Formats: sequence, structure tokens, C-alpha cells
Amino acid sequence: MKLSQRMNDIAPFQVMAILEKAKALQQQGKDVIHLEVGEPDFATPAAIVEAGRAALAEGHTFYTAAQGLPELRAAIAGFYQSRYGVTVNPDRIIVTPGASGALMIALSLLVDA
Repeated sequence: MKLSQRMNDIAPFQVMAILEKAKALQQQGKDVIHLEVGEPDFATPAAIVEAGRAALAEGHTFYTAAQGLPELRAAIAGFYQSRYGVTVNPDRIIVTPGASGALMIALSLLVDA
């Protein structure tokens, strides 16, 4: 199957290229501290794994709201109120599944083309 010509114009996600190089160094026996992809070097805590399983079992298997779960956004607003004494409207809070999306949203708000 031949791919479209425009596929040649798509640059790889740089972080993944760095990760590939870091893993190659590890294969050579080098000691590597990963700082490229933003994931921890430890397994997900058991309580989080179990909460994820429970959520799946309860049927939470569909896409969430684009801004994130309303309950989570309200909880974050509550955290800011209790920790810092600051009132933040949950409508002003956005929860993204990763830093790349969050950075894109933030830059889109601040920088024109």
C-alpha cells in the first residue's frame, strides 16, 4: 500500500526520537535517567490501578468531557480553595490527558499564528 506524499512532510515527535536514542544507550549498558517523555520511573501505585479497574467495572469506558470530568474540575477548585484560600470557578479549569495537549491549549490562548 502506497502512502500519501504528505506523509513525507510529517516530522516525528521529537520526544519519541529522544526516547528511542535513550533506550539504545540502555541496550549498550549505559546508565540512563529518562527525562524525555514525562512518565515516572516507577509503576502506577496499586490504589490508582484499583481505582481504574473499579471505574471500568462501573462502566466508565467512554470519552470524558473535552475539558475533563466536571467532578474532577470541581475537586481541583476545592483544593485551591482549601489550600490557598483562592476561589476558582471549575469552568476555568481544564484537565488534559498529557502535557502536550495542555501546552498546545496554553499557547493557543497566548500566541497568534
